[in-house]
Parts: sequence; C-alpha cells; structure tokens
Amino acid sequence: MKQTVLLVIALAVLWITLSGHFAPLLIAFGIGSIAFVTWIANRMHVIDGESYPFGLVARLPGYWLWLVKEIVKSSIDTTRRVFGGADAVKPVVFEAPASQQTDLGLVIHANSITLTPGTVSLELKPHTISVHALHPDVARDALEGGMDKAVPEPRKATDHSPGEPG
Repeated sequence: MKQTVLLVIALAVLWITLSGHFAPLLIAFGIGSIAFVTWIANRMHVIDGESYPFGLVARLPGYWLWLVKEIVKSSIDTTRRVFGGADAVKPVVFEAPASQQTDLGLVIHANSITLTPGTVSLELKPHTISVHALHPDVARDALEGGMDKAVPEPRKATDHSPGEPG
C-alpha cells in the first residue's frame, strides 16, 4: 500500500510539473490518468520496493557524489596508465564481490564499475561480478569492496504468485 501511495504522489508531481496548468479539465485528466496507471500497475503486480525504489531517493545524492569522486580518481589513474608505457597496462579479469540482495542493487553495482574508467563489468552472477581491469592494482581496489559497500540498494521485493495481492 505504501508503494502505491508513493507511486500516486510521484505521478501527480510529474503530471503537474510537466503540464504546468491548473484548469479543472486538465486536473481531471491528470487524476484519471494517474488512477488508470496505478490500477494497471496493481493488476500487473509490479508495485514493489524494487520496481519503484522510492527508498533510494534519499541515498542517491550522496552515492552520486561518491561515484563522481571515484570516476575522477579512476580517470586520472587510467590516463597515467595509458601514457605510462607498456608495463603500466596489464589487463586482468577477476571476480569482484557483490553483497547486493536485489537485481536492481546488483545492476547499480555493475553499472558503477563500468562507469569507472579502466574497468568494465563482464558478467553478473549471484554475489560476484566478473570485471575486466587495466591493471591488477585496479583489481585490488575493487576486491577490497569499497564500491560494494557504497552501492545503495532497495529492500528486497516480496515474491508473490499471479492473482495474489502484491
């Protein structure tokens, strides 16, 4: 129920922000559209903490700042390695730990790795991510788990079968 209310609020804010009009007819269309979308989402059983991760909103700005700092540090390191000669680049593939319990958390972690210069996520597995890095030193940093701990994650969605209320 909480996720449904948050979805209605988010859709209402989006509707008002995009339309910018407060004529009674447009407000009625907005209410009708929001009700219809919410009804469809409830019938499809897609309103849960992972599909609509409103709980992440408060933690995202801090994570983005941390990620930008890591991207800048990696950019400098990657630039030094590219211009550092043949010994500065020694490609390696390794398994990075991933403690995320949800698919969304795992994808955020893997995308964060790929956004960081000098590393690319190759494959997602339960509790690990296969990563290609330019140098074993980069792998060492990833294996220490700093990014794994920094990744925000929604609460795990509860499983339910079709026809059951979600």
